[in-house]
Amino acid sequence: MSAAAESTYRMAEVVRRSGVTRETIHFYLREGLLPPARKTAHNAALYGDEHLHRLRLIRSLREEHLLPLKAIKSLLDDQPELQFSADQFATLQALRRLRLNDLRQQRPGGDCKTAGDLAGELGLTPGELQELRDIKLLTSADNEALDADEAECLRLWTVVRDAGINAEKGFSPRDIGYIDQAAKLLFEREVALFKDRVQQLRPAEIDSLLHTVIPAIHRLLVIRHERMISALLEVYGASAAQTTPSQEERTV
Repeated sequence: MSAAAESTYRMAEVVRRSGVTRETIHFYLREGLLPPARKTAHNAALYGDEHLHRLRLIRSLREEHLLPLKAIKSLLDDQPELQFSADQFATLQALRRLRLNDLRQQRPGGDCKTAGDLAGELGLTPGELQELRDIKLLTSADNEALDADEAECLRLWTVVRDAGINAEKGFSPRDIGYIDQAAKLLFEREVALFKDRVQQLRPAEIDSLLHTVIPAIHRLLVIRHERMISALLEVYGASAAQTTPSQEERTV
């Protein structure tokens, strides 16, 4: 038997090791949160270490981050395949603790609104909500409490819509779906940039990475984006000026 062979478990062992009930595991399998079990010649289901890792991760995301299952599935589907050394893992754990502290400080006390309630206040239609879910800016169901980020996403789309980029002009949330694609690309590049270097950082530098470096990179992205738009407007304006006859030419 190969030393590298993965351990396999029957359902009862997975339940014991993960602390997740059999019914919940079957539900996660149906919803695609877990990969399918491997079937033996006698049609028995066998599970591996990946299943245990996923189950522990889902529990952490639900209990510590209060994420709904739709958000967890989206997160798991979007992650690149990553392998970390022990030192890298320890550093990422430190980053995770800092992030959890931030989330606890941001979590409002008793003033949470559901997606449906906030949508009603903002005048968002069911169609808009569904499209915001399609492009990953909203994951909560109508009756689930929103976190601060998702509430801001709803408000920002409302700002865009009320500024005139709306259904009357042929626009809908689906038209800004490229934001999800851009975020994935940015995330993958940031992982590639920091993955092999984070274990060299001291605790103060880890805190700086999360609260200073990454926000600064995001700001650089915004500046670059705004400059590209400005350059386009300059070129467009210059071209329009050359092709539009002047007042004197129109009166000749």
